[in-house]
Amino acid sequence: MSQKLVILGIPWEIDTEGLREYMSKFGELEDCIVMKERSSGRSRGFGYVTFVSAEDAKAVLSGEHFLGKRMLEIKVATPKEEMRAPTKKATRIFVARIPPSVTETTFRSHFEKYGEIIDLYMPKDHSSKAHRGIGFITYASADSVDSLMAETHELGGSTVVVDRATPKEDDFRPIARTAPGGYGAYNAYISAATRYAAVGAPTLYDHPGPFYGSKYQWKLVFFAN
Repeated sequence: MSQKLVILGIPWEIDTEGLREYMSKFGELEDCIVMKERSSGRSRGFGYVTFVSAEDAKAVLSGEHFLGKRMLEIKVATPKEEMRAPTKKATRIFVARIPPSVTETTFRSHFEKYGEIIDLYMPKDHSSKAHRGIGFITYASADSVDSLMAETHELGGSTVVVDRATPKEDDFRPIARTAPGGYGAYNAYISAATRYAAVGAPTLYDHPGPFYGSKYQWKLVFFAN
C-alpha cells in the first residue's frame, strides 16, 4: 500500500504546519503539504501527507479524523485521486440534514447573509410535498462560499451538513431546472444525497448524467457540534 495520502476537507485556517502537527501523531512523516492558490496564497482545502511507514498510513485510513470543527476525508493518493483534487473555486454549495421544520424562506434567510444568491433549490418529495432534507444554493461570488465554509451552520436547532460543489474541469455550464423532476442533472443523485442526509455518514458521490458524469464530484463533510 502507498504511504501517500490525500487529505480533503482541511479547514481554511489550517496551514502545512497545522496539518503536520496533527498527522504526526499517527507516525513519522516523510512529507506534508497543504495546497494553496498561487494567486492569493490561500489554502485550497486539501493536502497530502506521506508516512515513512505504510502501516502507519493504513492505520490512519481506518479511523475518523477531526481537525478544527471539520471531519477530514482521507484516501490513498493515487494519480486518479490527485486528479480529483479541487482546481476551481465553487460558487455552488450543497446542504444536507435540513430539519423538516425549516422552510425555503428560512433556508434562504440564513445563507443570504453570506452574499448574493442567484439560485436556490430544495428538492421536494412528490407524495408529501415536504422537502427532502437537502438543498442547493448558487452564489454570485465564490467568496461567499469561502466565507460560509469557515463556519458551522445551524437550522431549526440542528447542525446541517454544508459543502461546496467543485467542477473538475473548466468547461462548466449552468444547469437549468426542468419539470417535473426539479433540477435537471441534479435529479440523478438527489436520491443518494437524501440517503446521506438520513445517516449523516461522510460520503463521496460521483455524479451520473450528461453534465456531471466523470466531470463533477461532491465531497460531503459533517461539521461536528
